[in-house]
Amino acid sequence: MNAFYASCHVAEEPERYAGRPIAVAGDPATRHGVVVTASYEARARGVKPPMPVQRALARCPDLVLVRPNFDLYRSYARRVFALVREFTPDVEIVSIDECFAEVTRAPGGDRPLELARRLQGRILDELRLPSSVGVAPNKFLAKMASDMNKPMGITELNAENMPLLLWPLPIEHMHGVGPSTARRLRRIGVQTIGDLAVQSLDVLGRVLGPRAAELKARANGVDPRPLETEPQPPKSVGHSITLAVDARSFDEVEGVVMDLCDRVTSRMRRYEVMGRVVAVSVRDRHMRTMRHQDTLPKHVRHASELFQAAKALFLRVWPSEPVRLLGVSVEGLVPLSGQGVQLSLWDTAAPGGLPRNEKLERLERVMDEVRAKFGPSALRLARSLSGHKDDVHGRGTSLERLDDEEDAK
Repeated sequence: MNAFYASCHVAEEPERYAGRPIAVAGDPATRHGVVVTASYEARARGVKPPMPVQRALARCPDLVLVRPNFDLYRSYARRVFALVREFTPDVEIVSIDECFAEVTRAPGGDRPLELARRLQGRILDELRLPSSVGVAPNKFLAKMASDMNKPMGITELNAENMPLLLWPLPIEHMHGVGPSTARRLRRIGVQTIGDLAVQSLDVLGRVLGPRAAELKARANGVDPRPLETEPQPPKSVGHSITLAVDARSFDEVEGVVMDLCDRVTSRMRRYEVMGRVVAVSVRDRHMRTMRHQDTLPKHVRHASELFQAAKALFLRVWPSEPVRLLGVSVEGLVPLSGQGVQLSLWDTAAPGGLPRNEKLERLERVMDEVRAKFGPSALRLARSLSGHKDDVHGRGTSLERLDDEEDAK
């Protein structure tokens, strides 16, 4: 989908937003003022995410700011995916505004470009949403093709036209190559996707490690990943928040971090997972982001455990400049079922009592039930009441999937 969040507001209230430069952003009054996405009218005026609201307004004084409405976005996303499923049942939902659709067995699947035009037209006519479609023999090429002609583009990418359309692109434009990987590749002379395609695997292996073969194959148009039509368990769960007031020390935000950990572990319980890799992120007032992670000796699943690990990481990475954003995530997730839980000396039960881990599990699930009934801020942990009073449960940001939101209702 093209500028999806902004496009949803235009589709919902065209008389108010159509043709105007709009940006979906947090509340500037609380400093949660970073542009999440912008309409193409705003982008033409230099407004791009994740630009601070103040800078966006300086570039485009008549910019219309719209607060995020995730219920609206989820509603439109479900309607888009339902429409796609009218063409084929084989659909993999990647995110709230993106999916893969296998059309080989669908009626008209032997004419994929015509099918793409029909699908794009129906999304625009019935939902008033612009979209771009990539037509390709695998997921990687389809993703790259869908990004090539926005807005309202349809691009076919295959082995025949790949040297002309894909290989000249800068290496940073390749899906799956982040800034750090791009810097390493540029140091060995890989400037474009085509350079990656022809570079020797031995040289790439010394720079990229185990990912070398996969990235080289994709640069050559090879991606054997199957379509995953069933929702997959998350590989990580995280939550972040932009502070209402910049913080100069961890002590000022100890309560906010406790709330972040509480939010993350609540979602982990929903998925019935635990993890050993804890990561934290910090963004200072100059928009520089620092990230640090650690692999723990045992899995975490409770808010108190996660808080202790996150606190140690935050103290290690805390910058000299005031901080405006904090994030906590747990990665390397495994299912709770079938996993042994390492107990400490304090986890053993008193005679006739429950082990500490089981007590915590029961208590936290009761908290989840209360929040589901009375709202996410109905219950707070005592430690979260110290320092800054930022409402993580009501205002934080997470990459929650559509099925996750369904389960939460």
